[in-house]
Amino acid sequence: MNETAAGQPHIFAGRQQAADVAEDADLTRVGPGTPCGEYLRRFWQPVAISSELGELPLKVRMLGEDLLLIRTQRREVGLLGRHCCHRGTSLEYGIITDEGISCCYHGWHFAVDGTILDTPNDPESRIRHRLRQTAYPTREYKGVIFAYLGPPEAVPAFPRFDTCEDPETELVPFSIHYPCNWLQCLENTQDPVHSVFLHTRISGVQFAEAWGSLNVLDFVETPIGMMTVNSRRWKDHIWVRTNESNMPNMNQVPVLWQDAETEKSFQRVSNTRWFRATDDVNTEWIGWRHFNDDVDPDGRGDRSRIGKGMIDVMGHSETERPYAERQKSPGDFEAITGQRPIAIHKLENLTRTDRGVTMLRRMIRQGIRAVREGKPFPSPSDRADEVVPTYSQDTIIRMPPTGGDDRALMREVGDKVARINLDTASLPPEERKKEFARRVGEIA
Repeated sequence: MNETAAGQPHIFAGRQQAADVAEDADLTRVGPGTPCGEYLRRFWQPVAISSELGELPLKVRMLGEDLLLIRTQRREVGLLGRHCCHRGTSLEYGIITDEGISCCYHGWHFAVDGTILDTPNDPESRIRHRLRQTAYPTREYKGVIFAYLGPPEAVPAFPRFDTCEDPETELVPFSIHYPCNWLQCLENTQDPVHSVFLHTRISGVQFAEAWGSLNVLDFVETPIGMMTVNSRRWKDHIWVRTNESNMPNMNQVPVLWQDAETEKSFQRVSNTRWFRATDDVNTEWIGWRHFNDDVDPDGRGDRSRIGKGMIDVMGHSETERPYAERQKSPGDFEAITGQRPIAIHKLENLTRTDRGVTMLRRMIRQGIRAVREGKPFPSPSDRADEVVPTYSQDTIIRMPPTGGDDRALMREVGDKVARINLDTASLPPEERKKEFARRVGEIA
């Protein structure tokens, strides 16, 4: 800040920001060998939604690597290095086979695990026994293709989250492109006060009027990440919304069009997504919209607007509205990408409502350090062969104002709901919902 001798900021103070301030590279750079890139590679990451992958190879870029996604004639999914290890021709022009793909240039034939099956231009060569094409393990799950890009000797268990295993829930896959760094996408999830302004007071009511009520915030660690505890007063109700970020880049969102008009307990999620880094300045949001009678009782969700490059929530795409309209009523896309291609943390001036952002950055640094030092780090894959409990939910309690310190009351209620959320996590889903409701009833 450019200040006078009296310590006051200059009016019309130009050139007060240094031109050479760099981004926080340890947290934002994602290529091979970078601190954050190596951390992100220790987790299963979404590559694409299944509907994108047809009979032809699909070019993908992921964590700074140029890759190729294929589905063999036997329906097995493979993720390979895009360029043939023989002469570097792109395998996007290769021929899909029963077992893998054959390069168009000299016919080298690769299995999905990178094994070279044949070198027909030199069939007697032994080179195929000592070389491998770059390849990564994949997992196709509920319409999304995931891959693991880390050390092959340390492939973690594939995590299955409770909200995605609910038999009563329909999961509709989506993928949206954001031309900016992955971290600022994730940080938006732990900045719940933005919903008061961006989604209500500034841009107009994008969800419901209740979102414009100023919230009381807390931020709590969970076994697999962190959650906001976001408490609001709306008329005669206190609405406690917990929104989680699971390490390193997964987030779940409770009900989108929550109006906070009626009592609810442990209403679960409408959106699960990963902020998967394409490279340092591009991100794919990949995941599912959830549909069931609990999270979409009014049928406001629109399945026809969900898929590649689409989601049925206003403000998440550059192409959904004209630029002038997006200026008048911006959404998450405009606010997040407007922070520069890579947000410059040293130019920020954070306040108390940004505690979730600083806590998230600290947790990611801890994970990066643990990977570098060969130490354990929080991961949903720690619960191998178990369904992983999650923490996003809405609880709305009828509790009219008492005439006392209402913000203190909101904070107390929020703390109690957060504790119930953590305490019940080990229970089976139906038991958890019942126990959650019972204990919430004791609050009121």
